[in-house]
Amino acid sequence: MSDERLSVFMAPDYSDSNPYQTALIEAIETHEVDITPIEVEGLAPLLSAWRRNGQPDVVHLHWLHKFIIPSGQSTLLSLVLSVRLLFVILVLRVRGIAIIWTVHNVLDHERTAPRIETLTRHTVARLADRIIVHCDQAKSIITDAYRLPPTVAEQIIVIPHGNFEGHYGTPNRVEHQTDLVFLYFGMIRPYKNVPTLIETFRELEAQDVHLDVVGSPWSEELAAEIRAAAGDDDRITLELSFVPDEDVADYFERADAVVLPFDRVLTSGSAILAMTFGRPVVAPAYGCLPELLGEFGGILYDETTDRALYRALEKASGDPELLARMGARNRRVATHLDWASIGERTVKAYRSAHI
Repeated sequence: MSDERLSVFMAPDYSDSNPYQTALIEAIETHEVDITPIEVEGLAPLLSAWRRNGQPDVVHLHWLHKFIIPSGQSTLLSLVLSVRLLFVILVLRVRGIAIIWTVHNVLDHERTAPRIETLTRHTVARLADRIIVHCDQAKSIITDAYRLPPTVAEQIIVIPHGNFEGHYGTPNRVEHQTDLVFLYFGMIRPYKNVPTLIETFRELEAQDVHLDVVGSPWSEELAAEIRAAAGDDDRITLELSFVPDEDVADYFERADAVVLPFDRVLTSGSAILAMTFGRPVVAPAYGCLPELLGEFGGILYDETTDRALYRALEKASGDPELLARMGARNRRVATHLDWASIGERTVKAYRSAHI
């Protein structure tokens, strides 16, 4: 059985836009595994893929909100879609297809139907043969959040999130600046608290600091809120648009620290991207971040404490040498988050489930 070539459906398919999934697929396919990425569209995407491609050995699920959270944010439709997903998983299991689920967040970040989603995630966890999370703390968090019994919690496997080495190249330009530069980078969604970051940064009295906010906003309303928060502060640069892959390294080259003031974060690809580029991270002490960064890779704060983000920014802006040491540490750690070992461990999970 261990030498058998496996057929795996991976859904939803974000491989065109998400280097995490692209790198994972490439690493897995070096181990006698054929991956078929599945778009989540149509009435029953997994069953349709089965009809087109034949029966897989494994179905590897990732972001469940694509299956159960409609764009119109209808609670009733979420319930219907959740029932549909659970029915399909039952059909797959009856036919002997192993179910693997990688949990990237506790719930959908916009929390459109939290009760339905929590119940659905609890049930998917009970139906899955293996559950993958990216750190030990995530295992504890989802066990509590989904109220998983010990027999289900035993099926949770920790496999780290890989680095982004080689995905964004090297800087196209070298900038020399005297200001200390904070960077927010990535898609701007409400839960990422970018307006709050800007307002908090503006409270800093130092004039030799700068904040770059780079990324595409979730909505025009959010973009307008960000512009209003920045006002006429010339210490803030806004680039509210999608950044091509070949330009990403330039922004990290310019930055002294990356700030991620998210709430409800479980795993952060943005933090690992910062680490890949050798940058320290300012972020809340939640999810995988304390385990990933520790006390030597960033300035972590308690998001429930008043003015915690301000104090973290103030500490970072006052000690550039500390930031440089943290960045060097993160770069060393990121090199060990290699996709070869992650692919091998993921395939081991597949084979242990497919018996």
